[in-house]
Amino acid sequence: MSLIDIVVPCYNEEAGLRHFVEVTNSVIEGIPEHKFRYILVNDGSKDKTYLIMKELANQFDNIKYISFSRNFGKEAAMYAGFQHTSGDYVIVMDADLQHPPQMFPEMIKEVTENGYDCCALRRTAREGESKFRESFSKLFFRIQNALSETKMPYGAVDYRIMTRQMVDSILELSEAQRFSKGLFSWVGFNTKWLPFKTIDRELGQTTWSFWKLFKYALDGITSFSVAPLRFISGMGIVIFLIALIYIIITIIQTLIFGIDVPGYATILMVTLFMGGIMEFSIGIVGEYLGRIFIETKDRPIYIIHHTNFDEDEKETKRKKD
Repeated sequence: MSLIDIVVPCYNEEAGLRHFVEVTNSVIEGIPEHKFRYILVNDGSKDKTYLIMKELANQFDNIKYISFSRNFGKEAAMYAGFQHTSGDYVIVMDADLQHPPQMFPEMIKEVTENGYDCCALRRTAREGESKFRESFSKLFFRIQNALSETKMPYGAVDYRIMTRQMVDSILELSEAQRFSKGLFSWVGFNTKWLPFKTIDRELGQTTWSFWKLFKYALDGITSFSVAPLRFISGMGIVIFLIALIYIIITIIQTLIFGIDVPGYATILMVTLFMGGIMEFSIGIVGEYLGRIFIETKDRPIYIIHHTNFDEDEKETKRKKD
């Protein structure tokens, strides 16, 4: 009987965590050929998520939990969960039931019987999502795939099941600023994509604002592509050539027609244009320098405050490190 670990990052899931476990338990009870274990990761929640995790762990023998000392982000929570897995297969999913556990049987079949290393889901539609947010999501995937050699299908989400080998490969990528959707694709392996439609969460509220999604998208682009830096170089060459042509034209006009009175509007437009280009370029370079600055500090990706993993399991995790 193979063991399947279910890694669940949690942030302020007080309202829905018990319901999530109840619904998921009802699904895994119908899959007796596999043993399941939850690894709940509390990402510095401000509500009673940690206390509910402890209660659930006392109620169910197959629930393990990790609680961070503060909020380190979903990416760190997934990484911590992966580090503490020991199962033959690993599922990662959200706790809001927008990743339906009812798809477990189909996902498990793809990796256990059909030879895939990973079975992942891609969102085809989402109830209640605004047109603006949907358009932004589509734009992100187009830009990401255009700029990077690491391709992701539109609507790709973190919800997936992976083999032990694939999870171990992801753990070898210990970068501090993580973008898991890209990392899942970067390590390769044979992936089966299944379409699904998300629904509005039944309990609680989402913590993903548009600004957080924008920063997350920016992390994704800068993590897997240097195209913006190359764009700056190309833009500099183009501006240089335009300026050179303009200088030549100005010299010819001066030799033929004499010195003209400088135009205020022209000078202002050129100054603003060049200033904008320089600020934009410095901003892109700053994004990459900032990532280098953070990575060179080599700080831990997360800090554990509480956990119910025993000492043997902690030692296994340290050996992975």
